Amino acid sequence: MFLIDDLLLMPIDGMKFVFRTLARVAEEQYTDDAPIKERLLELQVRLDSGEINEEEYVEQEAQILRDLREIQNRKRELAGLDREEAQGPYTGKVGEGSGASVSLGWRERKD
Repeated sequence: MFLIDDLLLMPIDGMKFVFRTLARVAEEQYTDDAPIKERLLELQVRLDSGEINEEEYVEQEAQILRDLREIQNRKRELAGLDREEAQGPYTGKVGEGSGASVSLGWRERKD
């Protein structure tokens, strides 16, 4: 009886394996930050070689860093962390031409 059950369920088990493998590969690509880091390195090389000026570099760098931050947030969400919990005790903001402001404050963890 068990042999017949195994034979009948074999195609379903095989499809489950395929779908789990596809999901794992898709998740790895969705959270892979290596291509973004390569883009940042290529951008730096283009600036150093004179292909682009400082303004173009700053604009493109900002977009690349936003993409990198988005991937880091995806990793946190997949790990089950909230964005606030994952940021740590440092807070701050940078305004256009206004310098930077950073503060350190301890937050109570909600368990």
